[in-house]
Amino acid sequence: MQEYRDAPKDFVEPTAAELKARNRRNVGIAVALAAFMVFVFVTMISSAQ
Repeated sequence: MQEYRDAPKDFVEPTAAELKARNRRNVGIAVALAAFMVFVFVTMISSAQ
């Protein structure tokens, strides 16, 4: 039985616009994650007092 992971043989090279969009999306996710971490940290510190 052939598995799905063996099927893809050819891959499409991303364009410059796609790479730029991916980079911006990754930066956005990183900023959102950092903001969430700061929010949780501030919430934990303020509730401890």
